[in-house]
Amino acid sequence: MRKREVERYRKRLLAKQEELNQRVRAVRSSETHGTGESAADLGDRALKTTSREMAYRLSTEEQTILKRIDRALQRIEEGTYGNCLNCGGAIQKGRLDAVPWARYCIDCQELLDRGEITALEP
Repeated sequence: MRKREVERYRKRLLAKQEELNQRVRAVRSSETHGTGESAADLGDRALKTTSREMAYRLSTEEQTILKRIDRALQRIEEGTYGNCLNCGGAIQKGRLDAVPWARYCIDCQELLDRGEITALEP
């Protein structure tokens, strides 16, 4: 992969990293700085619990993506960015355009999704 392409992906990864960090901070801030209102009825409490669970799930998913972005940035530094972690082949450009933190080529990702291979990193 050419240096210019790698640099473009690096910038996209850094921008996504900052976006996700801001969202995670916002979720955590809203959890710790509630409105202070007491839930008057069971429905209000259920809605608040559901919202809290959704925020937690979103935060957890974003944390996973953040870890993958960190590893992708590390692979850029190592000179291995764009190589599939399973087969070592090149990850398709279209795949990296869609998911710049992709760890596997399409074929190996399908094997992983079917449980035929094990993820080499979280």
